[in-house]
Amino acid sequence: MAAGEIRAMTGVRGVAAVFVMIYHLELNRISAEGPFSIFLNHGYLSVDLFFVLSGFVLAHVYGPSVVSGTYRFSEFLWHRIARIYPLYIVLTVAFLALALIKSQAAEFSPEVLLSNFVLLQSLGNWPSIDPPAWSVSAEMVAYLLFPLIALLCLKSGRTTAILAGFAACLAILVMTLAASWHYIGTPIAKGPLDIIVSPFTLIRCLAGFTIGQLLWRVHADPRVVSVASRTPVQAVVAILTLAALTQQDSDLVDYLMIVVLILCLSTDRGVLADFFASPPLHFLGVVSFAIYLTHYRAFGVWGLAERVFGAFDPMIRNTAATVVTALVVIAVSWLLHIMVEKPCRRWMRRGLPAIAGKPAA
Repeated sequence: MAAGEIRAMTGVRGVAAVFVMIYHLELNRISAEGPFSIFLNHGYLSVDLFFVLSGFVLAHVYGPSVVSGTYRFSEFLWHRIARIYPLYIVLTVAFLALALIKSQAAEFSPEVLLSNFVLLQSLGNWPSIDPPAWSVSAEMVAYLLFPLIALLCLKSGRTTAILAGFAACLAILVMTLAASWHYIGTPIAKGPLDIIVSPFTLIRCLAGFTIGQLLWRVHADPRVVSVASRTPVQAVVAILTLAALTQQDSDLVDYLMIVVLILCLSTDRGVLADFFASPPLHFLGVVSFAIYLTHYRAFGVWGLAERVFGAFDPMIRNTAATVVTALVVIAVSWLLHIMVEKPCRRWMRRGLPAIAGKPAA
């Protein structure tokens, strides 16, 4: 794992986590019209950014060893479990205990509990005890399939890689069209790719994961870096991405712009990369996993804050409640990062030699 951090990608992950948090907090208060409302309604696409970003970052870290043949799946999987499982299981147990206190645990059957504890609830469409964790479960499936995806995307010839990319893009296109024509999806979906039922969640994840790995392969081309790192190019990408997100039923275009955005950030140069690599956004990226897992249980904080600002105009009251709730979630996420996520990750990774059958250093 010698590859260095691309700070801009950490920052954009933090922005995406905050975006999906605001989307959930404002979900029942967003009007159906107006560019800003449409923009907020696209918050679910943050998850697609996570999937593409995850594919790229893992290719960035493990790609060289995959290509050279020195990659070890046991080490890879243990590192991924160390990265996501400790915080996930702590919060899952906490939310399950909260459900028991509120006498709401009856809905969690033994199958649901088992699937959640092994983080594979996305395979059987079982509900997540922590609702946003459906995407974490889908990513776990992607980790298990990493050797196959990496073989197709990173170690294959150009033709095979192109076919893999074509298949991934086709999957996104077909899902988008099928949802637009109401063959799949749910009545409460805010857009064509707002799909949280299996097997479409897995397709959504694996397609993004594949595209992210192929982006890593593309970004190794100096000609691509030369173009994608230019400030005018990045400025145009930022403007087009924001403009696309303000358009109704624009998920396919939005998705493509997210892919181009990540390609630009992968250069770690240019005005856009500098913006997302800034210390505040980088901090949000560091605690983004905790933000993502905790924010859905913060509606009580939102309701309390709304009552505190009850004398103000509804728009001011809602905005203030959202800002206060977001700050509380970020503060709690920081504490969880330094008290649970970071130390547990270090402790588990120290145990890797024993897992891999190696003598401890």
